[in-house]
Amino acid sequence: MTGNTALSSADSTGGEKFDHSAVLGLVADVGGTHIRFGIAVGGPDDHTINVHCVRRYAVRAHESISHAAQYYRNATPGIPASLNRAAVAVAGRVDADRVQLTNSGWSFSARALSESQRFQQLRIVNDFEAVGHAVGALRTADLQAIGAQRLTLPMKQGVCAIVGVGTGLGVGGVIANQGVFSVLATEGGHASFAPSSEQSIEVLRWLRKKYGRVSAERVLSGGGLSNLYSALSEIAGQHVPELSAAEVTTRAANGSDENCVEAVGLFCEVLGSFAGDLALTLGAWQGVLISGAMLAHFDRAMLERRIRQGFEYKGRFTPAMRNVPVETISHPHVELLGAARLLRNS
Repeated sequence: MTGNTALSSADSTGGEKFDHSAVLGLVADVGGTHIRFGIAVGGPDDHTINVHCVRRYAVRAHESISHAAQYYRNATPGIPASLNRAAVAVAGRVDADRVQLTNSGWSFSARALSESQRFQQLRIVNDFEAVGHAVGALRTADLQAIGAQRLTLPMKQGVCAIVGVGTGLGVGGVIANQGVFSVLATEGGHASFAPSSEQSIEVLRWLRKKYGRVSAERVLSGGGLSNLYSALSEIAGQHVPELSAAEVTTRAANGSDENCVEAVGLFCEVLGSFAGDLALTLGAWQGVLISGAMLAHFDRAMLERRIRQGFEYKGRFTPAMRNVPVETISHPHVELLGAARLLRNS
C-alpha cells in the first residue's frame, strides 16, 4: 500500500453528489454497537479517496449485516443502484469464510453476504487491520498529541502500534518500509490484564472474583470503565448500583462522584500502561495511535497526564518511553478510510 490518500471530514459526512464513474465500492465498519456504511469514491488523482453518504445504524436494529446493507442501499438517495465491490471492517476475527463479531450476536458468511448483495469482489478485515491500512493516509490534523512528541507523517520507515477502546479493545500494528505498509491484525485486546500499581492490583483481585481470567478488554472498554467504577466503589466499602460507561463519564465530567472521577483516571493510566507494553512488544518506536470516541468525553489534561504516566512507567525503559510519541486519532471515520484504501489498492 503506497500513496497519500486523503479523506476529509467534510467529504465523509455529506456531499450526496459525486462522480458515479469514480465509485470504488461500498465500505462498512461493523462494531459491537453500531454499523456504518459509506461509498468510496476515487479523487482527482491516484492518491485521493473520498467517502460519501456515511450513515450509522444500531446493530440491534437489524437482523444481519446483509439486512443492514440492503436497508442502507434502499434508504440512501444518490448512491449507485449497482455496487459490485465492497470492503468491510469488522470488530472480530475473520476466519476464512466465517466472521464472528466479538461483542455482538452477529455472525455471517462472507460468501453469503457477497451473494445476497451481488458483490463481485468483497474484502473483509478486522477493524483494526482497517485502521492500520488508514495510517498511511492520516495527516497531522487527524491526530492529537499526548505529550510533546509527535508522530512523523507520512511514516516512511519503522513500526507504529494501534490501540482502540470502545465496545471492545482493538489492537493492531503497522510496519512501514520505504512508504509501503504491512498491517498486523491481532486479538491483543484479549491478552491478560497486567496491573502495575497497588490500586490496579486490587482491581484485578475484584475482577478475578467476577470473571476468573481477566483480559485487558475487561478494563479497557465501555464495559471496562463500568467495571472499574464498581471495583473502586466496593474496594472503598461502598455498595452502589452499576453504572454505564456514559453515566460514569458524565459524573466524572461534572465532578459529582469521586469514584467516577478516579475510574476515568485509572482507565487512562491503565490504557497508557497497556499501550506502553504494546510499544515494547512490537518495537513501535515510531509511536502509538489510540482511537475511541469515548476518549473525547474525558478531561483532556487528565487524559494526557494519566496516559503518559502509565505509558512511561516501564522501569529501565522509562527514559526510552519518554521519547515515543502517543497520539489519539480524531479522524471521524478512520475505519472507513482504511476500507476505502483496500478497495483502491486491490
